[in-house]
Amino acid sequence: MSSSADIVKRLLAPRAVSSSASPQVQSEETEQKVLEIIAHFSEEGYDLPVTSGPEGDAEARAPLSEREMIFLSREGILRFLLAVKGDVTAAIARLEKTLIWRRTENVEDLQAMSDSCEPEATTGKNIVLGYTKHSRPIIYFFPNRNTTPVERRRAIHAIFMLERAADLMTGGVGDTMVVFSFIGKRSGQPTSISVARETLHILSEYYPEKLHTSHFLAMPWVVKAFVNLMWPFVDANTKKKVRFGEDIVASGEVDPGELLKECGGDLESPYDHQSYWSTMIDACKERREDQLRRWRALGEPQVGRGERLFKVAPE
Repeated sequence: MSSSADIVKRLLAPRAVSSSASPQVQSEETEQKVLEIIAHFSEEGYDLPVTSGPEGDAEARAPLSEREMIFLSREGILRFLLAVKGDVTAAIARLEKTLIWRRTENVEDLQAMSDSCEPEATTGKNIVLGYTKHSRPIIYFFPNRNTTPVERRRAIHAIFMLERAADLMTGGVGDTMVVFSFIGKRSGQPTSISVARETLHILSEYYPEKLHTSHFLAMPWVVKAFVNLMWPFVDANTKKKVRFGEDIVASGEVDPGELLKECGGDLESPYDHQSYWSTMIDACKERREDQLRRWRALGEPQVGRGERLFKVAPE
């Protein structure tokens, strides 16, 4: 019989995109704009502030790290460009703002983020597990499992899981499926409006085009009222991707064996924090190391490389 850790490891193993799925072809105008952005971040002596906000030293600056260059992949740049409707200046400004935010939040230090976020993760309120038919990682939110006191809840925990989903993506995959399930008895107080607004702001500002679909299941009336309250703060593009009460398996997006049973699938995998957390962290570290090794093998460090060249599924 497979152990809990073995099951998690299998479900987190990156999936290759179908060989028939060719890269999306952009217009010549869009390609030229992507090259303009690449040229900006490739300028000799280019650097950015090390941190932001009142606590930051405005004089402290640093060049792009290898991890930041990986973040500035061709696909990553294109996502930001599309988010600002093709405005090169706006895309550059938003990318720079995002890079400074990532530095401030120490996003590229997986272990430090893990140590910071793990205390909030022990109940399995937010996990990454399994993939859709198109190799998109599935992120689950179980708000009723959230026992963290309201005053100690932070938006960065949800962002940490989105980053881990990104680690598990292979070239050709740039977004995720997110499932919010309110099944079960609530263990703590509901999320505050301030944390929800902060999370929405971070996602829309620093993670454009990262959501494929978002499913809300078994919503009680109080949650529906909360969603209605937050709905005006959700951008129009994201609203199109939200599904309320939809049968996920029937939608054809995911195979039953890849979706947790409590969310309508056939997968039985009760949350065990000790086996899940360490296995997930190890899997993501392994993927990051493999991607960095492949990226370095492509030659001199540079921004704008296609993710299919270094985000490769293991054989």
